[in-house]
Amino acid sequence: MAHTWLVAFLAVFGAWLVSSAHRLYVNYRNAVRSGFPVLLCPVNTQNPLYMALNPALRPLLKRILPTAVYDRWHPATYGWEFRDRHGLHDRIGPVFVLVTTGVNELWCADPALAQILLARRKDFVMLPEAKLIMSLLGNNMIASDGETWARQRRLIAPNLNERISAVVWKESMAQANQMGDFMLTPPEDGGASKTSKTPKTSQTVASLRAIAINVLGQVGYGQPKPFRPMELPRDPEAPMAYIDAIGLVAELLAAAALFPNRLLALPFMPKVVQTLAAAMRRLPALTDDMLDQERQRQKERKVDTDSGPRETIMGLLVRLSDQALNKAAAGPLNKTAAPADPHGALGLTEDEIAGNLFLVTGAGFDTTANTMSYAAVLLAIYPETQAWLQEELDRVFGGPPTGLPASKRTDRLAALDYATVYPQLARCLAFMLETLRLYPAVLHVSRGLRSDDGTSASSATVTVHHTTHHLAGRYNVFVNNMALHTAPATWGADADAFRPARWIAVDAATGRESVRTPPRGTFSPWSGGPRVCPGQKMSQVEFVAVMATLLWRCSVRPVVRTADGETPADARARLLALTEDSQPRLTLQMNRPDEAELQWVER
Repeated sequence: MAHTWLVAFLAVFGAWLVSSAHRLYVNYRNAVRSGFPVLLCPVNTQNPLYMALNPALRPLLKRILPTAVYDRWHPATYGWEFRDRHGLHDRIGPVFVLVTTGVNELWCADPALAQILLARRKDFVMLPEAKLIMSLLGNNMIASDGETWARQRRLIAPNLNERISAVVWKESMAQANQMGDFMLTPPEDGGASKTSKTPKTSQTVASLRAIAINVLGQVGYGQPKPFRPMELPRDPEAPMAYIDAIGLVAELLAAAALFPNRLLALPFMPKVVQTLAAAMRRLPALTDDMLDQERQRQKERKVDTDSGPRETIMGLLVRLSDQALNKAAAGPLNKTAAPADPHGALGLTEDEIAGNLFLVTGAGFDTTANTMSYAAVLLAIYPETQAWLQEELDRVFGGPPTGLPASKRTDRLAALDYATVYPQLARCLAFMLETLRLYPAVLHVSRGLRSDDGTSASSATVTVHHTTHHLAGRYNVFVNNMALHTAPATWGADADAFRPARWIAVDAATGRESVRTPPRGTFSPWSGGPRVCPGQKMSQVEFVAVMATLLWRCSVRPVVRTADGETPADARARLLALTEDSQPRLTLQMNRPDEAELQWVER
């Protein structure tokens, strides 16, 4: 019997080996025909087991494998771009093809080719994996291609306008002011806050994540929440509002998208995971109820799109959906079918409303929250950057509010008009751009070749630098943001250094500062081409408002572990190492955010 099982195992293993070798040969042949440099790595980067084990095994394999072997395998590891920056592209070239036993991977750090790949949305489409994750609660702009994408984009993007940005500005300042109150109020027990056992010095990241979700709750759904550091709910039986459920899903998006809900709900799972399962189970009904309430409110107040009560993103999407119903044939609401004229501007389906609400929350929350987290740590590492930013804030805001009563301080913030003040904060925006340059929320922009049947395994031709390249077979295409953002040819000899002032241009006549626009194709933290993120301006306004409010009131410095003999310089070096110990999940995140020990002090 044992002999039979051994023979069967060897037969299956042999068949897998032959199949893998054949795919590797076919992929290699196609890669050579492309005319780009080729890097061979005989693994299947799309294998679920490989994807699951890769992050955990990489540090171990780096220690035990010969350097030459590890270097060959490293580009097939998850998040290699962040660790490598521009090193591999410097050695191989700005574009290369990674040949695997799964699909070929075209890695691009050439600005001209990056523009082409991102501009040709019909030839280079969203990858199925991205669609799977982002369509978790319904179809949306990320999870669609072709005319479905074009219709949604045409309706939604123009409406994420300055009216929305003004609300983001106001709510972000209010939340950041509350965070300042929290950080500057001494805890009663000398360390932890009233609502958490975690010392305040370790709650900066949780606090900024709370601001991000609270701003989305107000702007997206009209559901304001007072500030408190973010803690994930851990009671699957407790009542749950829509914003709490959607916030939990956004925080644990990978688990929600990749694992069946029945598995997440099993009794031996951690309470937070069981609560995630409960949130996923309740969200359809919560969404329906919330949309019904929004429709009722719109009927009662007869919203005018040009004036009248402030409109939330949810209200906007509901209004666009109902426009489709008014134009289509009378009948019951179809929650999944496309509009009667999919090529017209009829509106959004119910499924698309739910999906795009989730997109705004999931993508908008994680990207902005993590960018603000890196920024706060960088402020503590580089005190000269703080002083540079505070110089601008004192000029625009009129000096720090030291000694002002809380009510006076709140009034001063409320008087800062978005349209007038935001354009003057060039240094704050430059600080965000430099943070995203070195710590991009999305390390690469991914695309795949589109086939005649709308799936994959097709062909495309690209001409760049007067040379034509043919891509045939199965290709995943990655625009390497990390390499583009740190290329010495674009950013200079100090490309790897953190220097926000590189973004500032000064008018020789007036002395007015403005933000430089980098060369096309060299900077794409919000993607690029026709699929550029429609929430780009919202995220910029939120970041600038939060950082400006905090730095107007406070300075931040690292906690120095004097008991360990640490000096301030040692503490800054420790924080820098913390930022470098990062790994992409949904977006790039520090692996040990709770170790970001920061002390906020009044200016």
